[in-house]
Amino acid sequence: MAEYLRNPLCQVWAFLSAMTLASWWVSQGGFEFNVNVLVTVTVLLVSALKVHLVVRYFMEVNVAPRWLKRTMNAWLIVLLALLLGFYFFSL
Repeated sequence: MAEYLRNPLCQVWAFLSAMTLASWWVSQGGFEFNVNVLVTVTVLLVSALKVHLVVRYFMEVNVAPRWLKRTMNAWLIVLLALLLGFYFFSL
C-alpha cells in the first residue's frame, strides 16, 4: 500500500481530486466571496495548474521529447495570458 502512495501518478490524482472538491465547496457557498479580480485570477491560475498536471502526468508528456514539453508549456502560458487579458480588458 505504501508503495502505491509513493507513486507520483497517485499523488497527482489525489491533489487534483482535492482541488476539485475544494472548488466545488467554494462554489456551493463555502466562503462568502464576492466575485472580484483576486478570486477570478486565482481560479484561472488553479485551472492552469490542473491542466498542466493532467497533460504532464496523465497524457504522459513528462516522458515526451523536450520540444513537446516546451510547446505544451508555451501553449498553456499563452492560453492563460489570453484569458487574463480578455478578463482585464472587459473590466
